[in-house]
Amino acid sequence: MTGHHPTVATAEQIAELRRMLGGSDGEVARQLLKGGEWGLDDATCRRWILARKGNLHDAARDLTAHAAWRAAFVPKGRIHEDEITDDLAQNKSFLPGYCKDGRPLCIVVVNRHKMNDAESSKRCIAYALDCAVLMGQRGPLGAAWDGKMSGIFDLRGLKMSNCDFATLRNVFDLLQHHYPERLEQLWLYCAPTIFFALWKLVYPFIDPVTREKVKFVYEKDAERDFKQGFDLDVLPKEILSCGTGRWVTLEQRYSQLLADVAAEAQQAQHAPAPASDEAGEVGGAGARVVAGPPPMEGKAEGGAQLRPEPAAVEVMA
Repeated sequence: MTGHHPTVATAEQIAELRRMLGGSDGEVARQLLKGGEWGLDDATCRRWILARKGNLHDAARDLTAHAAWRAAFVPKGRIHEDEITDDLAQNKSFLPGYCKDGRPLCIVVVNRHKMNDAESSKRCIAYALDCAVLMGQRGPLGAAWDGKMSGIFDLRGLKMSNCDFATLRNVFDLLQHHYPERLEQLWLYCAPTIFFALWKLVYPFIDPVTREKVKFVYEKDAERDFKQGFDLDVLPKEILSCGTGRWVTLEQRYSQLLADVAAEAQQAQHAPAPASDEAGEVGGAGARVVAGPPPMEGKAEGGAQLRPEPAAVEVMA
């Protein structure tokens, strides 16, 4: 199917894609669950259909490949901090809050990036994307969240030692092949001249649809552009001088979310069972207990559902 990028996937398309992939109990669904995702739920199928421009055969092929990759790349259900210690120690990536439209925001201070192990950096990128997905699922939009997030790459002070072709290509490779329809907007902030040599190398590997989501922003326009997308209490003052936001590292954000998971799971275990009538129904006529996952796109460690984000903890930038 060619033409414009579709904005909706019909219920019939979602059901057909699920059937093509063996259903909710098939191998693709099992691999997705093993990798910590939520199987072939409607949101997952919808994103892949949209990303492949409505072509169900392309969506089925690429989602099958992604499921196999996910099961191998994230065999424990999520990426753990001890797998990416070097990248976390660089203190370069943050999830301070949400855009005005309710989507998670990730900020990367690129001049702190060190070119070490490209595979470890790729794993750290996936860790950040997974954490942002959990934020979105439990964010201000709730079930209305469209699954997308935004990012700011702060390129001020960039040096040649930070210009990592493999890692920058991995960012877009992951977005296109494993996190489709996740990126809403990526701001490249104050790109210096040396960045454009790297950008020229990476650009041919970026899908045209993704290219349209990348915007270069410079200091003279930063206040206008960033104020359009973000509340001042989200952006730290080091990004925008009038900002009052706090720096929250990836590890902090994930720790906060998982702590809430544990607390919520414990609370659920001690909650009294609801009363039921003779027909096994709860809450009166027409209300039934239905087994199955909650309406979310992903799965947290242990399968517990995350609560809305807690108050951000301030850390030193």
